[in-house]
Amino acid sequence: MFWNKLLFSSANTGPTAIRFYRGLNTASTCISHVNVKPVSSLKGRTFPDYVNSPNSKLQSLIWPKPIQNIFIVKKPWSEKTTAATAELIHHLHAKYPSINVIVQDNIIDELKPRLLLTPENSSCKIDETHDTIPLFTGTEEEIVKKTDLLITLGGDGTILRAISFFNTDYVPPVLSFSLGTLGFLLPFEFKEYSKVVDEIIHSRSKVLYRTRLECYITKRSKNQIKTIQEKSDDGKDAPKQITKVHAMNDIFLHRGDSPHLTYLDIYIDGDFLTRTTADGVVLSTPTGSTAYSLSAGGSIVSPRVPCIMLTPICPRSLSFRPLVLPHSSHIKIKIGSKSKKKVAGGEPQAKPIKLNIDGVSLNDLEYDDEIHIVNEVGTIYLDSNSNIPYSKTGVPPLDAGYKGLSNNTKLAGIHCLARSENDWTAGINELLGFNSSFKLRN
Repeated sequence: MFWNKLLFSSANTGPTAIRFYRGLNTASTCISHVNVKPVSSLKGRTFPDYVNSPNSKLQSLIWPKPIQNIFIVKKPWSEKTTAATAELIHHLHAKYPSINVIVQDNIIDELKPRLLLTPENSSCKIDETHDTIPLFTGTEEEIVKKTDLLITLGGDGTILRAISFFNTDYVPPVLSFSLGTLGFLLPFEFKEYSKVVDEIIHSRSKVLYRTRLECYITKRSKNQIKTIQEKSDDGKDAPKQITKVHAMNDIFLHRGDSPHLTYLDIYIDGDFLTRTTADGVVLSTPTGSTAYSLSAGGSIVSPRVPCIMLTPICPRSLSFRPLVLPHSSHIKIKIGSKSKKKVAGGEPQAKPIKLNIDGVSLNDLEYDDEIHIVNEVGTIYLDSNSNIPYSKTGVPPLDAGYKGLSNNTKLAGIHCLARSENDWTAGINELLGFNSSFKLRN
């Protein structure tokens, strides 16, 4: 006797697309179903220790107690990553049944057809007629509070999207598998997943520390309820609203579809640096130095260099060149008065300046709006920049609520699982074709 098993069809794109497959004996058939549970029912997350070694430029990832909750984020609408995610879930379910797998609610229906268990799956219990695969899901806020390890399957964009869930929170260690278009941040091939996951769970992995930028957006918001009182340039009280956003790659301001150049006043540690007359400006981390900053003419910087990069986008002046600033810098950018355009017979109207952080568009900035950028680990507050406005907002520090952690646990930044000491060197050679020679025609 043969039976028909239901499988997801790669030839169809609909959510209910199926095909029939013959070849398994019903006497040894085992079919699973997915049991979706609330992530709020899980225990709180486990914080790892990151231990320095005198013989390595990387840190060792050590779990003080067994890892419990793994959050998997995949590239959306991708058959390849859907199949890989299901395979990874099968592996975890079979080999580490005590580990809880967390996914976003919007991909569960996509995964269910792939999670059918049959005897060729190692996780199938032949002596039972059914097996259950538990998946946990909930809101982003609930998931963030439960995640011990973050696994991404896709490209660099998938990593940025996954880390954005932890925008104002501690980022767990990140394991990234290359299954997308770009893979500069992705040292691992998916075929290695069994070995890599085993090493992480048993505290035999190394991590590369990458910094994030904190961007505080200060907007004039007379119609907003939540405001703080700030003294404007003319000495009058001007209510403003402040938002805090983190950036793994870059922050850039640009003119968008406006035909006019941007006029941005840039201050470093409270001192005026320059006013841009350009398409815009990019502020990036060393990780983001190979993204938009590189295309705009900025330098390639190793992620181990503690710095903030400031790169102009198509400046009018040839002497306005990219800068590499200390990571302790406080950078303020204010939308200058020349960003107002005159309208005949009326008041000047502000031209909106576009703001993007890690590829995500935020609200436009207008005249007198400001952004303040510091490294996530903080800055040195000089007398000239001691009046940074977000110091009055009551924004909780990153380490709020994480008391009692060991001293060698870094809450700031991102700890990415690394294959070797030289992942970065291999990346600029293999992906960027660094200093490649001309190819001769036959």
